[in-house]
Amino acid sequence: MSTSPFWVSTCCFSLLWTLVEGNPQLIGSSEPIVAAPGDDVLLPCRVDPEWDAVGKTVEWSRPDLRVPGGQRLVEYVYVYRFKKMDRDMMMETYIQRTSLSEEGLRRGDVSLTIRNVSLEDNGRFRCFLPSLMRAREVQLVVDPNFVKMMTTETVPHITLITPTPQDETSSTNRWTRLHICIPVFFFFIICLSAVFIYIVKRCRQKQEVLRLAALGPCRNYPNLQINTGF
Repeated sequence: MSTSPFWVSTCCFSLLWTLVEGNPQLIGSSEPIVAAPGDDVLLPCRVDPEWDAVGKTVEWSRPDLRVPGGQRLVEYVYVYRFKKMDRDMMMETYIQRTSLSEEGLRRGDVSLTIRNVSLEDNGRFRCFLPSLMRAREVQLVVDPNFVKMMTTETVPHITLITPTPQDETSSTNRWTRLHICIPVFFFFIICLSAVFIYIVKRCRQKQEVLRLAALGPCRNYPNLQINTGF
């Protein structure tokens, strides 16, 4: 029984830590990435919290694209494995136009850069990390009219650079973790209080046993008189 309080405390702490830390999630963009034909775009996808993706497999594919007569069930836009690009798995049209950031991989940033986009690039792109069993989809919209909107100012040409996404999913995950942590924290405090009460109760029981043991002779012979005279 002496190990019970420690075991309960350890279990509560492990549960609290697991829920607070959470599992790694993929963060992308909840809004479509809009570009004009000929622009370079960045399809955001990163691991939260940061996670070293160097040497891990990263797959970018087009889930809604089915090439007639294609033998593969998935058409890959970019495949990174064994610390290099796997050209044999990729669609030919993307081999020379796609890339990942080596520096970003060290932080879990697996965002895909696509150069010189065209109308054929319209659609959904899926980022998948087999090691984490996590996937995230990003919508790319290539709009010819986007150039006209951008050229209303006297700028000859602007290459679209998509900023680091402040995804709503990230905020949602943080609020979800907070909502989980609050009740778990109170549950942890209650468990600690129960352990403390248990320990105090056990100590009092031991003290009571010792006190009764000390009073034992007197309780067994209440009429015993000790004569100290001669």
